[in-house]
Amino acid sequence: MNKVPIQIMDLTTLKAVVFELSQDIVPSRFENAQQNDSNTIQLGFRTLEKLTWIEISWLAESPRIVQIPPPKRYGEKSTLAKQLKHLLVNLALVKIEQTGFERIVRFKFSSRPGKEIEKEVVVELMGRHSNILLLDSSSKVVTLGKQIKESHSRLRPIGTGDSYKSPPPLKGLAPNLSESFQTWKENICLVPSTFKNCLKDTYQGISPALTLQIASNNYNEAIKIINQSVTSIELKTWEAIYQRWKKWLVDIENNNYTINFNGPTDFVVWGKVNSTVENTKIGIRLGIYYSNKIIDREINSIREKLKNDLQKSKNDEKRKLEAQRLLIKNISEYITMQSKANNILTLKSPTKKQIIEAQNLFKEAKRKKRSRESILNRVEFHKKKISEIEYCELFLDSLMYEDDKAKKNKLDSIIELKEEVEEYICIKKNSSKFKSNRKKERDSTIKEIQSPSGLKIQIGSNNRQNELISLRQGKKGDLWFHAQEIPGSHVVLKSSNGLFDDKDIELAADLASFFSRAKGNKITPIIMVPIENLKRISGSLPGTVSHRGGKVLWGKAERAAKYFHQK
Repeated sequence: MNKVPIQIMDLTTLKAVVFELSQDIVPSRFENAQQNDSNTIQLGFRTLEKLTWIEISWLAESPRIVQIPPPKRYGEKSTLAKQLKHLLVNLALVKIEQTGFERIVRFKFSSRPGKEIEKEVVVELMGRHSNILLLDSSSKVVTLGKQIKESHSRLRPIGTGDSYKSPPPLKGLAPNLSESFQTWKENICLVPSTFKNCLKDTYQGISPALTLQIASNNYNEAIKIINQSVTSIELKTWEAIYQRWKKWLVDIENNNYTINFNGPTDFVVWGKVNSTVENTKIGIRLGIYYSNKIIDREINSIREKLKNDLQKSKNDEKRKLEAQRLLIKNISEYITMQSKANNILTLKSPTKKQIIEAQNLFKEAKRKKRSRESILNRVEFHKKKISEIEYCELFLDSLMYEDDKAKKNKLDSIIELKEEVEEYICIKKNSSKFKSNRKKERDSTIKEIQSPSGLKIQIGSNNRQNELISLRQGKKGDLWFHAQEIPGSHVVLKSSNGLFDDKDIELAADLASFFSRAKGNKITPIIMVPIENLKRISGSLPGTVSHRGGKVLWGKAERAAKYFHQK
């Protein structure tokens, strides 16, 4: 259940991750730093057993500190990564510190444990005010994630060379385990409002997610409670909330953290775990959570823009097509002109004026006839463009069927499609040069499933992938499938790798139906052609082919959907 787009790393989650990292990487030797985007940096720490990577992000929508699997090597030439790598080299991480209910974490470095602190990496996770700063031994800022100018914050501008100042102290009371039920309830009800507003305004360290978690284990019940006025909540409910409040404080005090993805929010890091999933490292699980959420957000953003761009281009092409059709109607009178001119010239004694009129009619009829041929060419051009746009729309819809476990592949595929649309459909004048097709071949992640006989079946997710599997990687003996006269993906059965039977052919035809514009039909005519009988049509989009011969089969999209999702 996705209650919010991305659940923010609140104080409780931060404490859980800091405690876990303190057990895992303190002490350790700093080994590497790399920056994968303008708001995220990755740091590697070497312990006696292994190299552990953490990711720190000061992105306003999802500031976080999480543990990640060993990442790909990139971004080491960024200024921040180079500075951290240079200034922290040969230093040991000796302490990770987070105090009270502040969302500020200090990574302390010295030459070795027990020696004086030489450097500190300070991470402030405070929404749009989040930042990362490297301090020297005198607490001066050596480098930081983003400069804060006076125009951004008159209260606390900060830049390279400035002395570090902590953020203003938190407002509200610090939660206290020894506080009685009556005092706790009176504090919350001091200024009557909704429960969520009263709790947030009264105590420190309270996030929207934590408010839901404390209200109830059940999402619907929690939503109802937090939006109620504190004056209308029953005593029995207050007592249940107080017990959960105390449980939260006990878990924080005792560092009793677990991660659960079945609570009232996307995840909960305190309380009893009601999950059958193995309780692995909290930092790693959170790293996967945030990675997936950020990829989802990027996919949705690109998808919406692509959808709008394609629709706009399609409407524009339709408008131009209609304009050309109107022109054809207006010039179709050239036959009438020719007939009128012939009638004039067949008169017994046409006058000079009539002859000139007939000549002008012939000339105008000839011009209109030439124009008609030109306009018919433009009509065909606009029809072709509309067909190409519909192909891209189909690929965009098909990408949504990608397995959620392959989110990175889905992102790569939709970026490929975006570049393809910008290059061939919505041409960008100032866009950067696109990578060569050969590099695209290496980078493309082709959708593949296994046939009943164990052969590979490849499915194109865009025009470049269609060309890749059909013309560049296709071998003699492979079979090519496509919905007949309907926009759709190329489907290739790699029958050059082994023997196939009727079930393999049936599945390939069903997949060609499923990944086509006819996927809503019960049955779809599918053309099957030996791959060596394909030929690229020059001057068209990549993957546009003609074929010799072929056999027509009948594909069932519904049958393919079941098999595809099982695989």
